[in-house]
Amino acid sequence: MKKLFYCAWALAMASVLMLTGCGSSEVADQSVDMSVRRIATENAASTSDMLEEARSAVVGISVSYPDGYVIGSGVAISDGGLILTNNHVVEDGKKITLYYADKTTGQAKLMWSDAGLDLAIISSSKVIPYLGIETSVPQIGEEVFTLGTPLTLEFKHTVTHGIVSAINRTLETETSSGVSFLQSLIQHDAPINPGNSGGPLINSQGQVIGINTLKATEGEGIGFAIPIETASLAVEKLKQNPNYQSAYLGIFGFDSDIALANGQNLSSQGVYTVSTDGPAAKAGIQKGDLVVKVGDYNIDNLLSLRKSVFAYNKGDNVLVKFVRDGQMKEALVTLK
Repeated sequence: MKKLFYCAWALAMASVLMLTGCGSSEVADQSVDMSVRRIATENAASTSDMLEEARSAVVGISVSYPDGYVIGSGVAISDGGLILTNNHVVEDGKKITLYYADKTTGQAKLMWSDAGLDLAIISSSKVIPYLGIETSVPQIGEEVFTLGTPLTLEFKHTVTHGIVSAINRTLETETSSGVSFLQSLIQHDAPINPGNSGGPLINSQGQVIGINTLKATEGEGIGFAIPIETASLAVEKLKQNPNYQSAYLGIFGFDSDIALANGQNLSSQGVYTVSTDGPAAKAGIQKGDLVVKVGDYNIDNLLSLRKSVFAYNKGDNVLVKFVRDGQMKEALVTLK
């Protein structure tokens, strides 16, 4: 397997001042339109105009830890000051500082995160413009752009350009909870570097199609973005309920995509349960069960299982259908 690394940039305390440009002025750049609105990038007269407008919805992120800082990026796709980024950028951070396109700064607090999806939502102290999204699957060869903060905050709001190289990639990653898999990733060749994590991948209309998360260390031009559809589900939940936290089902497993990424071939669609915890275990779901439906949602792979939980809240009773020893069975699971 190719070596991969997340595109957040960790800095030791001794190098922070040299690399991050922390002495930036708080005088706002009045040439940047920061009025709260959905930025109508599709009406831009040129690509340059589209990118210039899109910048105002993108932030640089600095997250402080006891032994240093992590630099990343984020993007607003909704009103209300909610910023999307990667979980690995902000996880367990002590203080989150945002750097806006008008050269001012603000603070943020973590509202929601999911290590398995490598997504997080933070709330900005300053409400900023936001970009529209496009949830349909991009076409191979489609033109794309990245906006982010490669290497240092001095380079915040850097734009790079490329094409969609492949879709539906599955990659194994390491999280604070152990091994996980990112699925349905968009592979592209727009240059990304440490610090680009959490920044948007946008199409030629200026719509967000993904959140940049990692790249291959062996070779050039092999970057990956999480499809925006997954992240937008969590944003909508938070807009409805600022205290929203994901419900817990308690099913851990793998699917045919993950098996194929590890050199195995499985024909059945669904999630093979390797262990259960909490709600699923209490409802009688066991190791080896093939989960095929959660509530109203058909389960094709592990990502669809994760996404199905967004439709429900803690305490909801959800009917889970699974195959055991060739027979279809059901269990009523109370989500935690």
